[in-house]
Amino acid sequence: MTDALPLIALTAPIHSSSYDEAYGADIGRLAALAAAGIEAAGGRALLLDASGASLPAHAAELVDIDSVDGVLVLGGGDVDPALYGSAGHPSINGVDRRADDLELALIRAARPAGRPILAICRGTQLLNVAFGGTLIEDLGADSFHKDHTSAEDMVEHEVMLVAETRLQGFLGSGHATVMSSHHQAVDELGEGLIVSALAEDGIVEAIEVPVSEHGEWILGVQWHPEEIGTPAGQFEALLGEFLQETVIRRERRMAVTR
Repeated sequence: MTDALPLIALTAPIHSSSYDEAYGADIGRLAALAAAGIEAAGGRALLLDASGASLPAHAAELVDIDSVDGVLVLGGGDVDPALYGSAGHPSINGVDRRADDLELALIRAARPAGRPILAICRGTQLLNVAFGGTLIEDLGADSFHKDHTSAEDMVEHEVMLVAETRLQGFLGSGHATVMSSHHQAVDELGEGLIVSALAEDGIVEAIEVPVSEHGEWILGVQWHPEEIGTPAGQFEALLGEFLQETVIRRERRMAVTR
């Protein structure tokens, strides 16, 4: 590895006191898979535990945004409903408000700094909240978006990709098979975001900032492309575009300072 490779800050509340041991271990496993994916795709992974017990007192200290080339916000428990103006729902669990605040601060720091942002599952929900959006707090016991048994395995389902979106452009198809595990989802879109994938029941499966010349590169997918069993090439395609954009933007910054 050399410093020429883009450095990506990956965040998840890995050791949150809100999680039981099994769930915490699974979040850690997925985070490790995502970090390995970054390394395999030609980047350097800076894996950060966003859970409250392991971080400094101030949200801004999560990461020095000037030191990284991109941000990847990973999965975890439910977002604190107070952050999007809700009183909550009985199904909400695994809330770590400190992790929410830290990762929202990171998203909000990355945007004006011109750092590309990729988000996965809970990260996508946080992304929508950061833009002023809201969440569906429970998709119900009949939802096919998660395993409702005690095993809580990932489930496989199809999503439809919206034409002429960033996501459709680099996945190169009108649909994708995804690995999923979520009981919440994007509801009202945050300002400036568009939908780039939908499930067959109409649930939003991906959001992004629209493509524009020199505009923001921000994309969130509700599923888990890092999970083992994801169709070959899907995570690689996402990471390839993401890392390529981090390099392009770093070169622009360097050109300005020369």
